[in-house]
Amino acid sequence: MHVVRRAGGGMQRHVATILSGSRGRFDHTLAASADFFDSLPKAAAEGTDFVRVDIGDRIGPTAFVQAVRIARHARRARADIVHSHGYKAAVPGAIAARLAGTRSIVTGHNLFPADASRAAKVSMRLAARLSARVIAVAPALAASLTAAGVDPRKIVTIPNGVDLSAYGAGSRRSVRAGLNIGDEAPLVFCAARLTEVKGVGYLIRSAALISARRPDARVLIAGDGPDRESLRGLARRVAPESVMFLGHRDDVSDLLAAADVVAIPSLAEGHPLILIESMAAGRAIVASRVGGLADTIKDGENGLLVPPADPEALAGAIMSVIERPELAERLGAAARRHAEKEFGADRMIAATEEVYLCALS
Repeated sequence: MHVVRRAGGGMQRHVATILSGSRGRFDHTLAASADFFDSLPKAAAEGTDFVRVDIGDRIGPTAFVQAVRIARHARRARADIVHSHGYKAAVPGAIAARLAGTRSIVTGHNLFPADASRAAKVSMRLAARLSARVIAVAPALAASLTAAGVDPRKIVTIPNGVDLSAYGAGSRRSVRAGLNIGDEAPLVFCAARLTEVKGVGYLIRSAALISARRPDARVLIAGDGPDRESLRGLARRVAPESVMFLGHRDDVSDLLAAADVVAIPSLAEGHPLILIESMAAGRAIVASRVGGLADTIKDGENGLLVPPADPEALAGAIMSVIERPELAERLGAAARRHAEKEFGADRMIAATEEVYLCALS
């Protein structure tokens, strides 16, 4: 039984990959919100039993009430393992597993905040203590859990994975035509939830610097979130002709095929799927030197790293890729090779299944 808080983006795609890729060896039940289940790809939703559980963004007294409900569902489903995704689901999921007399696994998808409250740290340590294993999707994330007091012997690092065959085959020309962007215009792509931690505001400010040198350059931003209107307002003020907001998109692989550069300007980051997807697509990446981004990108080899919250450095690195096609090609080819070696979906699924089997034994 997978227990998931209200979430989208990378966490949803991660869960969907396990649901579809591990079917046959394991049966799956999903305890999540209705909108989470309804937005799953068909391959993940078919054959997955669903029970509605609404876990919000706060850890509080309701966690125990949720745990009792989840435990009841787990017993009905005869679940052998309760696998909680995300820190908000970790506490009710782990308690539910104990109440149901089954095993608990927790996956952390983002860095555990260094400035988290004492209550949050105690809750995470409790969830880890009740669990057979805690999966971290990047070494930096594992380090953040250890710093929060989680026993490092419980932590296993399993990088996110994607279906590599789904990337690199899109039509650059047709996608650009649909966006009314010329074949020769430099195109920078960013996919992120529109929140402060993703650093999109700094990318918008860098767009103003980029357009001063290349007026035909365009910055595409895919995603939605609570900062949408403020970021749109910023773009209207500093780069009205350069920045395009696409909203939520399910065709990231096509958008990557049309891009020249992928920007990941996060202020803090675990191991975002857009990083892996960009590598799988063979795109040149410019990213902040933080968290799992710095774990994965070797500066100058398979991408470029810049200080976070620095629009000038971000713009300079992006322009170096735009102005040097041979650099873009070299970085993209190295990124693809790294993805093939480390980030295939089959590799992630096999490692996760091994954690399940070890927990059961």
